[in-house]
Order: sequence, then C-alpha cells, then structure tokens
Amino acid sequence: MRHFKKILSLLLTLVMVLAMGVTAFAAESGYTITITPNSDDTTTHTYEAYQIFAGDLATKEDGTKVLSNINWGVGVNGSALLTALKGSDKFGETNPFADCTNAETVAEVLKGFDNDAATTQAFADLAAANTSETTSGTYANNAITGLTAGYYLVKDTNYTIGTDGKDGAYSRFLLGVVGDVTVNAKSEVPTVDKKIKDGEQKIEANTASIGDSIPYVVTSNVPDMTGYDKYFFVLKDTMSKGLTFNDDVAITVGNKELKKENGDFTVTETKNADGTTDIEIVLNNFIQYKDQKDAAITVTYSATLNQDADRTQTGNVNEVKLQYSNNPNYDYKGENKPSGDDPVGETPKSTTKTYTTGIELTKVDGANQEKKLAGAKFQISGTAMKVVLVNKEMYKESANGTYYMLKDGTYTETAPTEATTDKYDSTETKYEKVTVVNKETKAEEITAIGYTDKNGVLTFEGLAAGTYEITELKAPDGYNMLKAPITVVISGQAAMEGCTWSATVKSGNDTLTSSVDGNMIKFSVQNNSGSTLPSTGGIGTTIFTVVGIILMVGAAILLITKRRMAGSENK
Repeated sequence: MRHFKKILSLLLTLVMVLAMGVTAFAAESGYTITITPNSDDTTTHTYEAYQIFAGDLATKEDGTKVLSNINWGVGVNGSALLTALKGSDKFGETNPFADCTNAETVAEVLKGFDNDAATTQAFADLAAANTSETTSGTYANNAITGLTAGYYLVKDTNYTIGTDGKDGAYSRFLLGVVGDVTVNAKSEVPTVDKKIKDGEQKIEANTASIGDSIPYVVTSNVPDMTGYDKYFFVLKDTMSKGLTFNDDVAITVGNKELKKENGDFTVTETKNADGTTDIEIVLNNFIQYKDQKDAAITVTYSATLNQDADRTQTGNVNEVKLQYSNNPNYDYKGENKPSGDDPVGETPKSTTKTYTTGIELTKVDGANQEKKLAGAKFQISGTAMKVVLVNKEMYKESANGTYYMLKDGTYTETAPTEATTDKYDSTETKYEKVTVVNKETKAEEITAIGYTDKNGVLTFEGLAAGTYEITELKAPDGYNMLKAPITVVISGQAAMEGCTWSATVKSGNDTLTSSVDGNMIKFSVQNNSGSTLPSTGGIGTTIFTVVGIILMVGAAILLITKRRMAGSENK
C-alpha cells in the first residue's frame, strides 16, 4: 500500500445524500472517469483510481449525482481510515468525525463539507494514506474505464511522468462520485523565460564586444502551491566560458523587492573544469508567496564578455532552467532546496546567445597585391567599444620585459645596437610575452595600436556591431602613408541559429572590397611606394662631364685664337 504524508485534493463533485428526489438510477458498472490534462504539462501521466465508498448511484433532475446505501469501497482500508479520521486534528478544534462508526456516518459528515476545499483536502490526505492495494478500472488515453458505482480517489501512478518526474508535475488527488465524469488534472507546472535586455526590448540574441556587460532578465510567475507546506523555486544558470558572472542578482516577487542581505535569496557560483560557470539562485522560504498565485517574478543579473569569448557562429551561450517542487502529495525534507530523494521537476532550458566579431586587415603593395607588407602601424578606435588586440602571440609593455618591438611587427630579445636602431619601433620600450590573453582586455572606450605582421596581417578581435575608425600611423619603409582613415561599419543580425554579419569599408571616399569569413570581416589596404628621384650619380654625372669637356675645348680654342692674333700684331 502506497502511503503519502501530504495530499492536495480537489472536490469535483461530492453530494452524498439519501435517494430522496432521485428520478433515475444508473447502471452499476461501466462508468468512466476522463481526465483532462493540464495544457502546460506536456509529460505523459498514468492515473489509477481507488474506490473509497461503494453504493448505489443515481442522478437527480438537476444533474447532481448522489450515492446511497454507502459502504467502504475496495480501494480503502475502511477500519484504518475510520480510526485515522476519529483521531485526527486536521479539522479544527472540533473533530466532526469523532462519533462516526461506519462508512455511512463518515459519508454523512463529508456531505456537510460541501465545497470546503480545506476540509476536503484533509479528508483526502487521510484517505490516501489508508488506501488498499486494490485499484479499480482500466487506464488508457487519459481515461479510467470499467468502474462500478462509488466515490473514488484518482491519483498519478508513482514515477510515471517524464524521466523520474523531471519534466512535469504530479496531479493533486482528485475526488469524485462516478457516473461518467470528466475531471481536470491539477498538475501545476511553472515556466521560466530568459532574455537579454536591449534598451526597452528583450531579445534572445545580440552582438557585443569583449568587455561589454550583457544584462539578462529572467521571468516567471508564482505557481499554484495549494496543498504544499514547502515549495522549492531554484534557478539553475549555466554560462559558457566566454561569459564572466558579475554577481549582481536582483529579484522582485510581485511588488516586493527581495534582499540578499536579509536572506530572501542565496546565490552560489561554481566554476567548472571546462571553463563554464554554474549559478544557483534559490528563493528562500518560497511557500510564503502562496497567496500571491500568478504574481510576476523578475530576476536580473549580468555577465561580461571575456577574452575566452567564442568568435564563431556557436556564440556565447547562457541558459537557465527552473527546478521546482512537483508532487503535492509528498512530504518534502529539504528546507529551501531539494534534499535527498525529494521529487522535483525541471523546466526546459531558456537560452540566450551573444556573438562577437573581428577585423582582419591585410596590407598589400599597390602595384603588386600579391606582395604583403609588414611593419605598417595602425590604431583602431570606436564608439562605446571594448576591444582587444590579438596578434597570435601577445606582448605586454613591461619595464621588466626582455623583448623589443621591431618595425615589421615582430618581437625580438636581441637588444638594439647603434647599427640596428632604425629597425626598432623603440629602443627604450620593453615587452613581456603574455600567456593569459585576457590581461589585454580593454574594459572601456580605448584606442588599440599594432603592426602588420610578416604576412601583412593585423587582426582586431572581440568587436560588436558598430562603427570603427582605423588610422595608419606609420607606413612600411619605402611606402607612402594613407592620407585618410579607414572607416568600418559592421552590422550583425543575431538569432539563435547564428549571426549574419556584414560590413562597409571605406578609405576616404573610396569603398574597399570586404568579405565575411565566419565571424571575421576581412579586407586589404594598399600602400603605394614613394617616388624615385634622380641622384648626383649616373646620367647626372655624364651630363656634367660632357659640359666640362665642351667648356675645356672652348677654352683651348679661345687661347689659340688669342695667341695667333697676338703674333699677327707683332709682325
């Protein structure tokens, strides 16, 4: 015999009187109880019926079903139930069953309860605790068929909903007099919904830059807790490794703002080996909101997109589910959250995603675009952006560093000499190699600077949709510096399936060709070489030599002419 310490019940039809005024008697067998499932509970239930009272069933002119000639049914241990009723303190100061001697007198008292839910629930509590091994009828397709006349208790068969009851909730016990009747299952299944707050909107997916704070809003409602003495309301949140929890939980229930410092709720953060983070938010003593059924529950908190952010179409996932009490017929042992074998349900996960992108700039020769140019120095800036510069290997400025930055965008531990000074970005500034990349995360509006590497590539990652300006600070040796900055306008259409990125890239008034590869915006920037001017060697030397010879010849001719003229005069 299955015993339950805690039962909630619904009196669907309960009128037990003598057969006076009855116009017709129904057949004694072949009755059906049809159970209408709760539309919010999509799990599969199996029900069983226990006959508490047997008797003759009739229907009055107004449609009311009455049971007469009442005896104990086959689904209850009558003597044990009678003893429990007579000794119970569940019915107030005066026990109405104190003088009962048999099933008929118990039914007469029960008739007086009419639709008093509290006393009916108390009766169901004791009846369910004293059921026999015998069930009645055959269950299939939400109906129990083949029932004889009587008064029945209907309940969920143990461990039949979802996987150990994880996805739904057990129905409160149902009491009803049989003819053919339809009853509504009373399985209360709460829901939870998570969104990203974007201004006045609430969305499922967004774009963000590394360092951005992403605000979340989780909403639910106070469930029907009729019959529960304890009710667990536990939010289970999981953040992917690209999200850092900001520990800023705020909760309201109805018009009440809960206070963590007052013990209204607790928050537990657990960092997992795979880099994800579990957040458990427990609303303490949740049963205190029992009288606020359907009141709005709002939970807000945020996470920061960090250096481990996923840069692919997978996105940075945050999901939450609600763990809740799901068996009103059970005496829960835990205080504010489940303990031991306490049965609980879990809602489906509600998920959000955040995507981030990047820019890959390739520097090429204007006359030969197959030639990649190292050593071009750029800075990137943007409006309300948080950005990190990524160049495969990361180096951080440090007085104790052992590396120097070269003008070709690489680093060396070889100190500059007088002969090699012109190859160094700075002969004074030193760097250390950074192995924890998030040390370079920029958490405010900044300007990031870097050089193109030996392949002509400079990458800026961890960007949101927005407008960015890239300015060339120094051209590669032998090339002219760009006169106008490059403007990159990135757009992103974020959805749960992925993010569609697009970009417009301009250098001054010229539009550059760009492409999207995964989550990266790629384009090339051309540098033209400087003009080659003539020097004092080569053809210049030849010209001056020819002019010199001509002058020398002229001088000789002039000298000979003067001498001849002087000789003529002497004659």
